[in-house]
Amino acid sequence: MKESVMIKSNPYGITLFLNDETPFEQLVRDVCMKFASSRNFFGKAELAISFEGRNLTTEEQTVLVEAVELNSDISISMIYEPDSAKTRSLKSKIDRMCYENTLEHARIIRGSIKSGQELSFESSVVILGNVKPGAKISARGNILIFGCLEGEAHAGAPDDDNCFIVAEDIKATVAQIGTCRSQVELQEKWYQRVRRRDNEGFVIAKWHDTLLLEPLKGGLLKKI
Repeated sequence: MKESVMIKSNPYGITLFLNDETPFEQLVRDVCMKFASSRNFFGKAELAISFEGRNLTTEEQTVLVEAVELNSDISISMIYEPDSAKTRSLKSKIDRMCYENTLEHARIIRGSIKSGQELSFESSVVILGNVKPGAKISARGNILIFGCLEGEAHAGAPDDDNCFIVAEDIKATVAQIGTCRSQVELQEKWYQRVRRRDNEGFVIAKWHDTLLLEPLKGGLLKKI
């Protein structure tokens, strides 16, 4: 009989292989038992987690993360999708040092920021979803969005001009880095010069006295 839950390590943390025929309530119980019995094996650790074998809603992912954390000494830093071409491309294109420094003290938000929500963070923040039109988000550090930025984003609040905003897609027309707030627009020349790929993300950063929006391949992160 196929196990309901199997745990395997990966370069970023752990992957839970889930039986798609097991009722979700039973699956949660089995996850609790697995990690409770392996508490000493894993010890105290901060890990990323991924799920394979069945499609999960955001709410179901949250329940499973809580099941892991409540029955072990593991702290889940983020959920990632190993088969997501966009996620892989976005990670690989961000300068490695900037990415690791951002994640080290970042708040992880699982899910989209909805219209009307206004969130502020005393650190960098990673959004595992979209920032919807009418939503506002500000962070003292960098902002990484594994989704689309359509609302307002302010990185480096209130006055750190060396921060940046990265997103898989950017439809917002206004952004702010530190004290610099301006309209942002990808110029047509960038498409010709950089030849952006469909699965490549964008970066917004301050350059001299204005904000630039360009594909990650353009190398703007290495200049700030």
